Amino acid sequence: MSPTTPPALSPLLDLGGRVALVTGASRGIGAATARLLGRCNARVAIHFGRSRAEAEAVAGEIALSGGPPAALFQAELASDDERRRLHREVASTLGDPLLLVHNAGIYVRNPFEETDDAAFLSRWRTTQAVNLEAAAHLTLLSLPAMRAARFGRVVMVASRAAFRAETDAASYAVSKAGMVSLARCLARNEGKHGITANAICPGWVDTAMARPDVAARRAEIEGEVPLGRIATPEDCARAILFYLSPLASYANGTALGLNGGSFLH
Repeated sequence: MSPTTPPALSPLLDLGGRVALVTGASRGIGAATARLLGRCNARVAIHFGRSRAEAEAVAGEIALSGGPPAALFQAELASDDERRRLHREVASTLGDPLLLVHNAGIYVRNPFEETDDAAFLSRWRTTQAVNLEAAAHLTLLSLPAMRAARFGRVVMVASRAAFRAETDAASYAVSKAGMVSLARCLARNEGKHGITANAICPGWVDTAMARPDVAARRAEIEGEVPLGRIATPEDCARAILFYLSPLASYANGTALGLNGGSFLH
């Protein structure tokens, strides 16, 4: 098989050339997901914030795998107008996104011991805007096309923190719990239109965002996981593909724990 020959796909994994918008797709879970969806015949809209070179590398890998050409889109997801522009540019360049992967997120420690309430609120609001509000807003902008197509798939990349809670990063945990609830709200409201919404809830994943903590505490973290290892971005990407593919056509409103058994609820 030449580098430009599309891989042979099972019909259950073929995404049918649909447009998939993956936020935060220049690295980590988002990059792994974009690469996998491209190999599964999706036209991938690679969103990035600042890491253009890394986003270009992901697009190049998709091309080498034989997937449909991907396109790059920069936007700051904390901004209402930037989110509107992102959706408009994806639709005009690739077509209406019928597959949404809300992966972009930030983790900022924001302890309740903070004595500067303005600083606390600033961190809180930015976290909610990027992690939760952007997912709601981009989905809202995409719903008219999904309803018209009688098809849509929405996946929230949440976290085990949605259920386990966090003592020094409540703003993060609350945003991820909100994503789980948002998926459930969408599932109940949009199922009649052929649209499903689900969430994955990873624990520790070997990404650039987590790497400093992992490097300092690897033995402790791995010791909490019955499977004895930290998840890879590819572990998460495969779960996301499941929800986007025909394999999960009846899954709606679910939250998949993806933490190797480190937290069960």
